[in-house]
Amino acid sequence: MSEFNLCCGCMNPKVLDENGCCTICGYNENAPYLPSYLAPGTVLSDRYFVGKLRSYNGESADYIGFDAIKQTRVIIKEYMPDTLCSREKGSPVVNVDQKFVAQYKTFMSEFVELNKMLSKMRTLNHIIPATDMFGDNNTGYVVFDYFDGITLGEYLKNNAGELSWEEVKKIFPPIFTTLSLVHNAGLVHRGISPETILIGRNGGDIKLTGFAISDERTANTDLAPELFSGYAAPEQYNSANWQGTWTDVYGICAVLYRTLTGVAPADASDRISGDNLIEPAKLNPNVPRNVSRVIMSGLNLNGEMRIQTITELVTQIFEQPEYNSVRLSSSSTQTIAIPKQGGSSVSSKKKKKRLSRHGLFIAIVAAILGIGMFFLLIMLFAMSETGSDDDLELNGISTAAESITSELATESSITEMSAVSHTESSSTSSSKSRTIYVMNDITGKNFEIIQRSENYSSLVFNPIYEYNDTTPKGIIFEQSIQKDENYEEGAEIIVKVSMGPRYVSIPEYTSLSKKDYFALLGEVGIKYEESEVETSDVKEGYVVSLSKEPGEKIDVESGEILTVYIAKNPPETTTEAVVTEPDLGETEVIIIEEEPDIIITIYD
Repeated sequence: MSEFNLCCGCMNPKVLDENGCCTICGYNENAPYLPSYLAPGTVLSDRYFVGKLRSYNGESADYIGFDAIKQTRVIIKEYMPDTLCSREKGSPVVNVDQKFVAQYKTFMSEFVELNKMLSKMRTLNHIIPATDMFGDNNTGYVVFDYFDGITLGEYLKNNAGELSWEEVKKIFPPIFTTLSLVHNAGLVHRGISPETILIGRNGGDIKLTGFAISDERTANTDLAPELFSGYAAPEQYNSANWQGTWTDVYGICAVLYRTLTGVAPADASDRISGDNLIEPAKLNPNVPRNVSRVIMSGLNLNGEMRIQTITELVTQIFEQPEYNSVRLSSSSTQTIAIPKQGGSSVSSKKKKKRLSRHGLFIAIVAAILGIGMFFLLIMLFAMSETGSDDDLELNGISTAAESITSELATESSITEMSAVSHTESSSTSSSKSRTIYVMNDITGKNFEIIQRSENYSSLVFNPIYEYNDTTPKGIIFEQSIQKDENYEEGAEIIVKVSMGPRYVSIPEYTSLSKKDYFALLGEVGIKYEESEVETSDVKEGYVVSLSKEPGEKIDVESGEILTVYIAKNPPETTTEAVVTEPDLGETEVIIIEEEPDIIITIYD
């Protein structure tokens, strides 16, 4: 530890004042530290010097650190679910509670997988890339580049508490783009807030940080949850609710709300019991009306009625000044079933009118019958006075009356029978009718998410994958059944899905092993071939150079192949060293990940 003569607070060369405090950051080397976390000055993997604890939650802890090989500051994240394990003060080894070994292993696997995915996204300029992963002390560690910046919350405090829409339009687009690409890779952040967005101290760069496994950002799990009040979506307060891209839409809209008004939105759990959230434009009249309404749509408590994707959010907030197409009553990803139009689907108002007309008709018939019977009685009375000579006439009148009565009775019967027949026909029609659906616009949405959604289970998808220079990879850009068209159960829909742009920028390779770089090329769809180069300047197995320079474009559609030159060090004489393994007694060794090697040891 003596080789690192560094301040544990800022990782600058140690220069202390008379009180033992760093002259740069004020950190006191004798300050107490939380015993559950690593002691400042701990060395990991014979390479990383651990400084003070910066932050912690129910999943992990972040420390400032120093990379002895690169000679630069780093951030070290330690897997440390404090509800499942503990640490004795002064010892770096994590002790796992026997009752929670299964949960500890499961969450560690998710932690490793999440950070492996983030490490593959190092070409994204607005996230902080993971540069190293390793196992030690019965847990796992991830190393990130150090970013010298402040949180968005601090930035707002330094700028009168809020920003104008013109300022927001300049600052936020990189976050929108980055979040959309992260979603396309299958990740949901769940923790977007002013505390997880960093802005460079020079104001020229912005980073999205704070990624965590899903259980850490959901209430009622085995981990102590980290939910940012006012920014966490309502579905995060109940582990039974579905979460997805719409969850991050809520978070980023809450951040926009705070940024434009200077006021954080009310906590989602409080809004559920009584929602009185005020529109941003009413708090700050300078917020454009359509922007205000789109933000409120993104803060809808109902996840299905909320804006579903970042692409949809950006489209509405920047390209639709009148807000006409912002969803108010139905989800853009929800297929709405309606009954087929027919006799059984007549509105209640029309039914009332039909019944009223029927009743009027019966009344008229009754009146005519009454009048007819009245005249018939008068004539019978007259006939009784004139005698049998008029029998023929009477019979004729009687026959006529009977005919009228019969006709009226028949017409009434026909009317009643018609009503019965109509009812039976309606019932039969209703039982035999097929449910039809109304198609929504699914362009601009992630195909994998749409295909798995229960809202579209009535469709049979036939995807066609094509390169598209304007649509991100995995996003639908054309559909055969258009918006508002009807379709029936089992209908086939042809969707064109983007394979990303035809011409792709070649990613940077510096300090990457061939395995990591090949994985990176696979992510962007670049075909490659390997060629070894003998050199002692680069570590064996690491990338030396390429057939094209990083940043140049390569035609992935035509199958253009990039040659990657890998270092092969010349043979050299080595002296064998004998290493004696320490006796740890009886142990149970549980291997969590084949790569990186992370081992949990439960001591008896």
